[in-house]
Amino acid sequence: MKMTKLAIVTCDEKYLQQFTNLLHGEKDIRLLSTIIIKNLKSEVKQTIAFVNQMIEQRPDILLLDQVILLEVASLNLGKIFDYRDKLPNMKTIIVDERYNEENVMAMMMVGARGFFQTALGDKQLIKCIRVVAQGEIWLDAKLITRVFDEFIEEFVKKRDLLKSLTHLNLAKLETLSPREMEIMALISESMTNEEIADKLFLSAKTVKTHLRNIFAKAEIRNRVEAALLYTRHTLMLH
Repeated sequence: MKMTKLAIVTCDEKYLQQFTNLLHGEKDIRLLSTIIIKNLKSEVKQTIAFVNQMIEQRPDILLLDQVILLEVASLNLGKIFDYRDKLPNMKTIIVDERYNEENVMAMMMVGARGFFQTALGDKQLIKCIRVVAQGEIWLDAKLITRVFDEFIEEFVKKRDLLKSLTHLNLAKLETLSPREMEIMALISESMTNEEIADKLFLSAKTVKTHLRNIFAKAEIRNRVEAALLYTRHTLMLH
Protein backbone atom coordinates (compact mmCIF):
# COMPACT_ATOMS: atom_id res chain seq x y z
CA MET A 1 0.00 0.00 0.00
CA LYS A 2 1.51 3.34 -1.12
CA MET A 3 1.66 5.98 1.59
CA THR A 4 0.23 9.39 0.68
CA LYS A 5 1.94 12.28 2.47
CA LEU A 6 -0.44 15.12 3.31
CA ALA A 7 -0.11 18.79 4.30
CA ILE A 8 -3.05 21.01 5.31
CA VAL A 9 -3.48 24.79 5.14
CA THR A 10 -6.76 26.00 6.63
CA CYS A 11 -8.43 28.87 8.45
CA ASP A 12 -10.84 26.59 10.35
CA GLU A 13 -9.26 25.24 13.53
CA LYS A 14 -12.29 23.18 14.55
CA TYR A 15 -12.54 21.50 11.15
CA LEU A 16 -8.80 20.75 11.16
CA GLN A 17 -9.02 19.04 14.55
CA GLN A 18 -12.03 16.99 13.46
CA PHE A 19 -10.39 15.86 10.22
CA THR A 20 -7.04 15.15 11.91
CA ASN A 21 -8.79 12.83 14.36
CA LEU A 22 -10.41 10.97 11.48
CA LEU A 23 -7.04 10.51 9.74
CA HIS A 24 -5.69 8.49 12.66
CA GLY A 25 -7.59 5.46 11.37
CA GLU A 26 -6.25 5.74 7.80
CA LYS A 27 -3.10 3.65 7.32
CA ASP A 28 -2.35 4.91 3.80
CA ILE A 29 -2.42 8.65 4.58
CA ARG A 30 0.31 10.27 6.67
CA LEU A 31 -0.22 13.83 7.91
CA LEU A 32 3.11 15.67 7.67
CA SER A 33 2.24 19.21 8.70
CA THR A 34 -0.62 21.67 9.23
CA ILE A 35 -1.05 25.40 9.61
CA ILE A 36 -4.03 27.55 10.59
CA ILE A 37 -4.06 30.95 8.88
CA LYS A 38 -6.58 33.45 10.19
CA ASN A 39 -5.10 36.59 8.63
CA LEU A 40 -2.58 36.11 5.85
CA LYS A 41 -1.25 39.67 5.89
CA SER A 42 -0.32 39.44 9.57
CA GLU A 43 0.93 35.85 9.34
CA VAL A 44 3.21 36.12 6.32
CA LYS A 45 6.34 34.93 8.15
CA GLN A 46 4.62 31.83 9.53
CA THR A 47 3.16 31.07 6.10
CA ILE A 48 6.54 31.38 4.36
CA ALA A 49 8.11 29.15 7.02
CA PHE A 50 5.38 26.55 6.41
CA VAL A 51 5.92 26.67 2.64
CA ASN A 52 9.65 26.17 3.14
CA GLN A 53 8.86 23.23 5.40
CA MET A 54 6.68 21.72 2.67
CA ILE A 55 9.52 22.13 0.17
CA GLU A 56 11.71 20.04 2.48
CA GLN A 57 9.05 17.44 3.33
CA ARG A 58 7.68 17.05 -0.22
CA PRO A 59 4.01 16.19 0.52
CA ASP A 60 2.08 14.35 -2.17
CA ILE A 61 -1.15 16.24 -1.46
CA LEU A 62 -1.88 19.72 -0.13
CA LEU A 63 -5.33 20.46 1.27
CA LEU A 64 -5.88 24.21 0.92
CA ASP A 65 -8.84 26.40 1.86
CA GLN A 66 -10.04 28.31 -1.20
CA VAL A 67 -10.33 31.54 0.80
CA ILE A 68 -6.60 31.41 1.60
CA LEU A 69 -5.64 30.69 -2.02
CA LEU A 70 -7.74 33.62 -3.25
CA GLU A 71 -6.16 35.88 -0.63
CA VAL A 72 -2.66 34.83 -1.72
CA ALA A 73 -3.59 35.40 -5.37
CA SER A 74 -4.93 38.88 -4.59
CA LEU A 75 -1.65 39.80 -2.90
CA ASN A 76 0.80 38.21 -5.33
CA LEU A 77 -0.16 35.55 -7.88
CA GLY A 78 3.50 35.14 -8.82
CA LYS A 79 4.19 33.59 -5.42
CA ILE A 80 1.82 30.72 -6.24
CA PHE A 81 3.76 29.93 -9.42
CA ASP A 82 7.06 30.18 -7.51
CA TYR A 83 6.10 27.56 -4.94
CA ARG A 84 4.50 25.33 -7.59
CA ASP A 85 7.84 25.28 -9.42
CA LYS A 86 9.55 24.08 -6.23
CA LEU A 87 6.92 21.39 -5.59
CA PRO A 88 6.24 20.07 -9.10
CA ASN A 89 4.89 16.68 -7.99
CA MET A 90 2.58 17.94 -5.27
CA LYS A 91 -1.13 17.87 -6.09
CA THR A 92 -3.43 20.45 -4.51
CA ILE A 93 -7.02 19.90 -3.37
CA ILE A 94 -9.01 23.08 -2.81
CA VAL A 95 -11.58 22.91 0.00
CA ASP A 96 -14.62 25.18 0.34
CA GLU A 97 -18.42 25.22 0.45
CA ARG A 98 -18.90 26.32 -3.17
CA TYR A 99 -16.92 27.28 -6.27
CA ASN A 100 -17.05 29.75 -9.13
CA GLU A 101 -16.29 27.99 -12.41
CA GLU A 102 -13.98 30.79 -13.57
CA ASN A 103 -11.96 30.43 -10.37
CA VAL A 104 -11.82 26.66 -10.85
CA MET A 105 -10.27 27.07 -14.29
CA ALA A 106 -7.75 29.60 -12.95
CA MET A 107 -6.85 27.35 -10.00
CA MET A 108 -6.35 24.35 -12.26
CA MET A 109 -3.76 26.43 -14.13
CA VAL A 110 -1.71 26.76 -10.93
CA GLY A 111 -1.85 23.07 -10.07
CA ALA A 112 -5.18 22.38 -8.35
CA ARG A 113 -6.37 18.83 -9.07
CA GLY A 114 -9.30 18.52 -6.69
CA PHE A 115 -12.19 20.77 -5.67
CA PHE A 116 -13.90 19.42 -2.60
CA GLN A 117 -17.17 20.74 -1.20
CA THR A 118 -17.23 20.51 2.59
CA ALA A 119 -20.91 19.50 2.62
CA LEU A 120 -19.87 16.08 1.28
CA GLY A 121 -18.29 15.20 4.63
CA ASP A 122 -14.90 14.05 5.90
CA LYS A 123 -15.12 10.46 4.65
CA GLN A 124 -15.63 11.71 1.11
CA LEU A 125 -12.65 14.03 1.57
CA ILE A 126 -10.47 11.01 2.36
CA LYS A 127 -11.76 9.38 -0.83
CA CYS A 128 -10.96 12.62 -2.69
CA ILE A 129 -7.38 12.53 -1.36
CA ARG A 130 -6.93 8.96 -2.62
CA VAL A 131 -8.39 9.77 -6.03
CA VAL A 132 -6.15 12.83 -6.55
CA ALA A 133 -3.10 10.95 -5.21
CA GLN A 134 -3.64 8.41 -8.02
CA GLY A 135 -3.33 11.20 -10.59
CA GLU A 136 -7.02 11.77 -11.23
CA ILE A 137 -9.03 15.01 -10.96
CA TRP A 138 -11.82 15.37 -8.40
CA LEU A 139 -14.83 17.44 -9.49
CA ASP A 140 -18.45 16.75 -8.59
CA ALA A 141 -20.92 16.29 -11.46
CA LYS A 142 -22.52 19.74 -11.22
CA LEU A 143 -19.16 21.48 -11.09
CA ILE A 144 -17.89 19.50 -14.09
CA THR A 145 -20.88 20.72 -16.10
CA ARG A 146 -20.34 24.35 -15.08
CA VAL A 147 -16.60 24.23 -15.77
CA PHE A 148 -17.12 22.72 -19.22
CA ASP A 149 -19.83 25.29 -20.00
CA GLU A 150 -17.34 28.02 -19.06
CA PHE A 151 -14.65 26.38 -21.17
CA ILE A 152 -16.98 26.19 -24.19
CA GLU A 153 -18.01 29.83 -23.70
CA GLU A 154 -14.36 30.90 -23.64
CA PHE A 155 -13.68 28.84 -26.77
CA VAL A 156 -16.61 30.47 -28.60
CA LYS A 157 -15.39 33.94 -27.57
CA LYS A 158 -11.94 33.22 -29.00
CA ARG A 159 -13.43 31.75 -32.16
CA ASP A 160 -15.62 34.83 -32.63
CA LEU A 161 -12.60 37.06 -32.02
CA LEU A 162 -10.75 35.31 -34.83
CA LYS A 163 -13.77 35.72 -37.10
CA SER A 164 -13.93 39.43 -36.30
CA LEU A 165 -10.33 39.84 -37.45
CA THR A 166 -10.97 38.85 -41.05
CA HIS A 167 -9.44 42.16 -42.13
CA LEU A 168 -6.02 40.76 -41.30
CA ASN A 169 -4.40 40.17 -44.67
CA LEU A 170 -1.61 37.62 -44.97
CA ALA A 171 -0.45 39.16 -48.23
CA LYS A 172 0.57 42.27 -46.32
CA LEU A 173 3.29 40.25 -44.61
CA GLU A 174 5.12 40.06 -47.96
CA THR A 175 5.87 43.77 -47.61
CA LEU A 176 7.76 43.21 -44.35
CA SER A 177 11.53 42.91 -44.20
CA PRO A 178 13.21 39.80 -42.72
CA ARG A 179 13.99 41.79 -39.56
CA GLU A 180 10.37 42.91 -39.25
CA MET A 181 9.18 39.31 -39.68
CA GLU A 182 11.62 38.30 -36.96
CA ILE A 183 10.05 40.88 -34.65
CA MET A 184 6.56 39.65 -35.58
CA ALA A 185 7.60 36.15 -34.53
CA LEU A 186 8.77 37.42 -31.15
CA ILE A 187 5.57 39.43 -30.67
CA SER A 188 3.64 36.20 -31.20
CA GLU A 189 5.63 34.78 -28.27
CA SER A 190 4.32 37.64 -26.08
CA MET A 191 7.73 39.29 -25.74
CA THR A 192 7.92 42.92 -24.61
CA ASN A 193 9.83 45.58 -26.55
CA GLU A 194 12.68 45.33 -24.04
CA GLU A 195 12.85 41.53 -24.37
CA ILE A 196 12.84 41.78 -28.17
CA ALA A 197 15.60 44.39 -28.01
CA ASP A 198 17.74 42.10 -25.83
CA LYS A 199 17.08 39.11 -28.05
CA LEU A 200 18.01 40.90 -31.28
CA PHE A 201 20.75 43.14 -29.82
CA LEU A 202 18.80 46.29 -30.69
CA SER A 203 17.80 49.36 -28.71
CA ALA A 204 14.24 49.58 -27.40
CA LYS A 205 13.81 52.71 -29.53
CA THR A 206 14.76 50.79 -32.68
CA VAL A 207 12.28 48.03 -31.83
CA LYS A 208 9.57 50.66 -31.35
CA THR A 209 10.36 52.11 -34.79
CA HIS A 210 10.18 48.65 -36.34
CA LEU A 211 6.79 48.07 -34.69
CA ARG A 212 5.45 51.35 -36.04
CA ASN A 213 6.56 50.35 -39.54
CA ILE A 214 5.10 46.83 -39.15
CA PHE A 215 1.71 48.18 -38.07
CA ALA A 216 1.64 50.59 -41.01
CA LYS A 217 2.74 48.06 -43.65
CA ALA A 218 0.52 45.19 -42.41
CA GLU A 219 -2.40 47.53 -41.67
CA ILE A 220 -2.80 46.27 -38.12
CA ARG A 221 -3.63 48.24 -34.99
CA ASN A 222 -1.91 46.54 -32.08
CA ARG A 223 0.26 43.67 -30.83
CA VAL A 224 -2.71 41.29 -30.47
CA GLU A 225 -3.49 41.61 -34.18
CA ALA A 226 0.22 41.26 -34.98
CA ALA A 227 0.39 38.01 -33.01
CA LEU A 228 -2.78 36.66 -34.63
CA LEU A 229 -1.59 37.58 -38.11
CA TYR A 230 1.79 35.91 -37.60
CA THR A 231 0.13 32.81 -36.12
CA ARG A 232 -2.15 32.60 -39.14
CA HIS A 233 0.95 32.95 -41.34
CA THR A 234 2.77 30.05 -39.61
CA LEU A 235 -0.32 27.85 -39.82
CA MET A 236 -0.49 28.43 -43.58
CA LEU A 237 3.11 27.26 -43.94
CA HIS A 238 2.32 23.80 -42.47
